[in-house]
Order: sequence, then structure tokens, then C-alpha cells
Amino acid sequence: MVRLVILALTGYLGYKALQKVLPWFWRPQIPPQRPQPEVRADELVQDPVCKVFIPRRNALVARKQDQDFFFCSEGCRKKFLKNA
Repeated sequence: MVRLVILALTGYLGYKALQKVLPWFWRPQIPPQRPQPEVRADELVQDPVCKVFIPRRNALVARKQDQDFFFCSEGCRKKFLKNA
């Protein structure tokens, strides 16, 4: 009877030890991410159509040839996209 209790206790302690150790071997692999450019909220950008400077956080964005263009209004954005 004592052997059975010792065997059960040893098995339980081994089980708990494996629970602590095994996650170190099976961690999910997180793919590396591209670093995002740091954007300050108060940065000013220039509208390419009317040449007005506006805060980047308030600007409308259009992407053309892997480059971002910022606009003060939807009208300037449409004019730029129509002419380009």
C-alpha cells in the first residue's frame, strides 16, 4: 500500500514538472515583422495639389507606385488621382 502511495506521488510530481518544462520546447514560432515607421501625430505633410500643409493624422491618403500621398480634402485627392 505504501508503495502505491509513493508511486502515485512520484507520478504526480513528474507530471507537474513536465507541465512546467514542456512549454519551453513547443513555443509557437512568431514570424518576424517589418518595423513600422514611427509617425508622430503632429507631423505636417504637404498636399501635392494645393500645396497646403496639414497634420498627418487629419490627412486623406492615396497610394501610388508604392508611395503615399496626403491630401487636405477629397476634392484634392480626386483631382490628383484623375490627373495621374
